[in-house]
Amino acid sequence: MKALKILVLESTDNSISQIIEILRKNDFNIDICKNNNEFLERVYNNLYDLYLIDINEKSLPRFQLIQLLNEYKDMTMKMVITSIPDIIKPSFLSGCDECIIRNIDEEEIILRVKALIRRQFKVYTDSISLKNNIKYEIFNKKVLINKNEINLGEKALLILTYLLKYRGFYVSSENLENGVYPANTNSKNGVIRFHIHKIRQLLGNDLITSHKSNGYKIDIIN
Repeated sequence: MKALKILVLESTDNSISQIIEILRKNDFNIDICKNNNEFLERVYNNLYDLYLIDINEKSLPRFQLIQLLNEYKDMTMKMVITSIPDIIKPSFLSGCDECIIRNIDEEEIILRVKALIRRQFKVYTDSISLKNNIKYEIFNKKVLINKNEINLGEKALLILTYLLKYRGFYVSSENLENGVYPANTNSKNGVIRFHIHKIRQLLGNDLITSHKSNGYKIDIIN
């Protein structure tokens, strides 16, 4: 599994190229597009951990893009980067999760990106304890048993990641499919069950609770 993936919607003036390089230097996997259509095509064909949207002016189409993502219940975190303070309020009104001014320093941009990722998992640390000897590392996307990495496979790891974001709540099979497969994939519920079975085999039958009507759940771990 590669590092966290960020989809960047850049302005034509390449004004956030330095921020992109900072993210790459800190081991984030970056895809870049220049317009809304290309952005939506990427979203349709791939899964991302964060959307980073550059807005240089009161560009209505980019605010509409954020609204569209939320209308389609795309739960990926959305961060706006701008050089214009007046952009901040309309960005939040359109539904972004964070908005930052472009001239922040390297350390702060990484701290803010990581904080946004942690918010999805409702934690303030870089890992989540699954059991006494098992933990999930958020930014490395790894599961460790007694500090040794265990290979779940890509889809099983995505399913585990998604369930961890919604700890304490049941996730329906349909929502789970939408969360771990790109929109262009015709997935099957049986495939989800197969990967759930694999996770239970490797991490224990008691980690994931299943309910015929409600779906799957990982309980909040104390």
